[in-house]
Amino acid sequence: MNAEFDWFTFLIGLPTGIAISAITYFISRKIGKKKRLFDERYIQVHTTARSYSWKVTTAAILIAWMIIIIVEGPGLAFFIMTGLWVIHIVSYGVGAAVADKNN
Repeated sequence: MNAEFDWFTFLIGLPTGIAISAITYFISRKIGKKKRLFDERYIQVHTTARSYSWKVTTAAILIAWMIIIIVEGPGLAFFIMTGLWVIHIVSYGVGAAVADKNN
C-alpha cells in the first residue's frame, strides 16, 4: 500500500496547494474590502447560511451513524462517526461559549 503512494508528489503538491489557496484568499479579501463587499448584510447572510448548514450536517451525521450501526455494527466506521459527532458537538459548545462571551 505504501509503495503505490507517491510521497514526492504529495509533499510538493500539498504545500503548493496551500500556498495557492492562501494567496487566492488574501487577494479576494483585499479586493472585497476595497469594494465594501463584507458589510452587515454579508455577515447576516453568511451567519444564517452557517446555521442552516450546521443543522443539515447534524442530521446527516445522525443518519449516517444509524446506517453504519445497522449495516456494519459497532466496528471501526461506527467509532469514527462517533468521534466525528463528538468533535461536531464540542466545537458547537466552544463556539457558543465564545459567542456568548463576545456578546
